[in-house]
Amino acid sequence: MRVDRAGGFTLVELVLGIVLLAIVLTIVTGFLAPQARRSAEPLIQLKANELGQAVLNEILGKSFDQNSERNPPFRRCGETGFIACSSTLGKEGAETRLTFNDVDDYIGNYATADLVNSLNQSISDDYAGFSYSVTVIYDGNFDGIADTNNNAKLVTVVVNSSNNESYGFAAYKGNY
Repeated sequence: MRVDRAGGFTLVELVLGIVLLAIVLTIVTGFLAPQARRSAEPLIQLKANELGQAVLNEILGKSFDQNSERNPPFRRCGETGFIACSSTLGKEGAETRLTFNDVDDYIGNYATADLVNSLNQSISDDYAGFSYSVTVIYDGNFDGIADTNNNAKLVTVVVNSSNNESYGFAAYKGNY
């Protein structure tokens, strides 16, 4: 009498299959793990872009100079018969972001921990780990180098993101 063995795997074959599967999964996971980090980069870039554009738009919405008129007849500083433009850049006295009135008041470094939106609501959670800095120079000949021609100011905003990348934004504000 002959006994047929049913088809199947032996214990040795099962152990070898499990070991082989573990090796393959380790290799595949090693290739996928770095992709997870890279998948967050576009979101961080988008947030940095939004922050940089928002800050730059806020700055460019202010007057060219402390000495420019903000009410009719809206005379420009340095115009014939009117006050000269300020020779110093930066805040005048104890100004805060709420009282900034010209583009060079924003010069400085800022952490986003105390960032607020137009409704004065904190948005620091949305930009955790971000910071930005603002520089303003006179650049009347538009070459990116500071000069004494005070017909234009170059405003530069550099956003530092949570992944230690820097994103630069720049625009000119003319004396008009």
